[in-house]
Amino acid sequence: MLRKIDTKNPLPKYYQICDSIKEKITRGEFPAGGRIPTCRELMKYFDTTVVTISSAVRQLEADGYISKVQGKGMFVTIPATAANKAEAAAAAVKKVGIIMPTRGDLYQNLSDTLVHELEQHDTYTVPLSITLLEDNVNLEHKEKLLKKYIADGFDSLVINGTRDFPYKLLHKYRHTFRQLNFIAHCESGIDFPEANIIVFDAAQVGRMAAKYLIESGREKFLLLGIEEPSKQLQTRNGCRGKTFDVLAQEAMQSVLREAGFSKSALTVLRAYRQWDEEKLSAALSGMLARGPSGIFAIGDFHAVPVYRIATMMGLDFKKSLSIVGLYNTSWGEILHPALTSISIQEAEIAKIAADCIINHKTGQRILVEPKLVKRET
Repeated sequence: MLRKIDTKNPLPKYYQICDSIKEKITRGEFPAGGRIPTCRELMKYFDTTVVTISSAVRQLEADGYISKVQGKGMFVTIPATAANKAEAAAAAVKKVGIIMPTRGDLYQNLSDTLVHELEQHDTYTVPLSITLLEDNVNLEHKEKLLKKYIADGFDSLVINGTRDFPYKLLHKYRHTFRQLNFIAHCESGIDFPEANIIVFDAAQVGRMAAKYLIESGREKFLLLGIEEPSKQLQTRNGCRGKTFDVLAQEAMQSVLREAGFSKSALTVLRAYRQWDEEKLSAALSGMLARGPSGIFAIGDFHAVPVYRIATMMGLDFKKSLSIVGLYNTSWGEILHPALTSISIQEAEIAKIAADCIINHKTGQRILVEPKLVKRET
């Protein structure tokens, strides 16, 4: 059966219908030369208007998937059977593009490990522009970049899928790549059934942070997260609203509730780039007035202003405050006292991604277990 319209999907209805039919053609369920359902049948099946169906059909024709024969119907023109697909998957992936930062502890560990693993299997790996991950770049320029990567013959893309990545655009061109791999993060609100998604377990991160802070004897809790994506950003990029840090927050709240803490025990503050330190200072003072406090900073660098404020307040970290960060970057060793942090096991993520690329795997969904790295905080 054709995949039905998902009303929560940010893609237009005609595009979802078009994509559903393409999927059937690619899998060989609508074989080359075979007829697809009529417009009337599609209207009834998808419970939509003739305008929407006509738009989908025009797109299928423009993309070369079907052709109309007057008085006879619509027929598949691409011989993309399951056998063809298996044959294509068996071909070696030779050229891999990496779309992620390659500097900084986290991403350097990811990219270095990935490149090292792939080099041993005669795979050409190229770091590509991170412009696709920047929120201040227009979609027209991002589309030009994707078309360039297609023209340059990349077989596979490895993407750190943050909220700013243009998932809608990639979905449009996804069939031109042999393989797609989202690693570390995947904030897509659009389904990529054949992509490999290898990310850390965000819910486990939240549970781990909560348990650690409870065991440290803390009674009030503060989560420093990232500003949630706007509806405009969700519509433009096709990213989801419930990002990884929201999943971590929900898991943290669940652990606190199970441990007997009230809902008010957890305060959540969010910022995108810079913190309002006055607001942060007020939140911290309010918590400390009610008992020993624990802070979960989603991103080790988000712990830095807390250290600054705590030092100005003359706090004793061991008595009054416990902090746990995320990503286990060099901040953990630089800050004083040294920061306890949760590692997302980026080297393990990179090795799994390399295995998927080397062995031509698709459709893998893998959650990597995070690891708590205890230090002085």
